[in-house]
Formats: sequence, C-alpha cells, structure tokens
Amino acid sequence: MKKKVRPLLAALITMLLVTGPAFGHTLFMNLTDNGDGTVSVEGMFSTGATAANLPLYLLDENEKQILKIKLDENGEAEFTIPDQPYTVFLDGGPGHTIREDGPMRK
Repeated sequence: MKKKVRPLLAALITMLLVTGPAFGHTLFMNLTDNGDGTVSVEGMFSTGATAANLPLYLLDENEKQILKIKLDENGEAEFTIPDQPYTVFLDGGPGHTIREDGPMRK
C-alpha cells in the first residue's frame, strides 16, 4: 500500500507547487468616499504587494472612458467624483483586474 501512496502524494505535492503560485496574488481595490467630492483608491495584491503604478480607469454606463489615472508608488490615487454614474476599473493585467461601482456625490 505504501508504494501506491507515495506516487499519489508526490503528484499532489507537485500539483500544489505548480498551481499554487498561479492563484497566489489576487488584486484588491478599496474605494473611500472622502466626503468632499473626492474618492481615494488603494490597490493591493493578496501577497501584500501594492498595486504601484497600475492604470485606473473611470468608465461611464456605456463603458466609455471618463478618466485614466495611474496609482502612485504606494498603490494609491485620488480623483474627483464625476457627475454621472461610473465604474472604477483597476487593470493589473490579464487575470488581475477588478471593477467596482464608484460612490456618487451627496
């Protein structure tokens, strides 16, 4: 029985080592309404790395670009809230994008 278990265990360990890194860094985005007509954005990966210098887009209801900015070296940015409904789209490359509806003016 031990001879059959070892190859299975080795295959499982190999699979985890190969596929683990592929799932190891999810992109997150935090939007904060500052209460003064602006929104602060913070981007980060699940590994703890910032989303430094990634492009951030504000898109209208038709997916048309309203604004394009870049996160700073700390993975942060701030923008003025548009007068229309919009979506915030953070682009970390294929498989690492996130979008969220932005807060509206009060």
